[in-house]
Amino acid sequence: MRCYCAAARRAARRMVRLYEDALLPAGVNPAQFELMQHLRARPGVSQGRLAVAVDLDQTTLSRNMRGMLAAGWVTAEAGTKDRRVQSYALSEAGMSVLQAAMPLWEQVTARVAASVGDIESVWRGLAALQKVE
Repeated sequence: MRCYCAAARRAARRMVRLYEDALLPAGVNPAQFELMQHLRARPGVSQGRLAVAVDLDQTTLSRNMRGMLAAGWVTAEAGTKDRRVQSYALSEAGMSVLQAAMPLWEQVTARVAASVGDIESVWRGLAALQKVE
């Protein structure tokens, strides 16, 4: 069967496995690594803005953040204007985990780039899919 959806899902599973295996020694998974990268770049980001940045619904983001909060990698603060609004930041422990994971991520990314090619072409393909809707 020549199905774009099936091929993309299979490619995504393989890609995730590559990154899971590579990041395992740092004790972080690809989803956590991505969130940590965003938190490092945007300390104090609200949950809503973070959800948009990583293209996750609020429930999935909350579930992912719960484990990182429990591990002490992330801190949460209630908003000053609206106590229901959470903002997150990477803790010192989280920064240490991220620094340990970074070289592992760089190595696997180089391996993927050697196989798949320039990431810009992948992003262009993904951007083109947004126009299909």
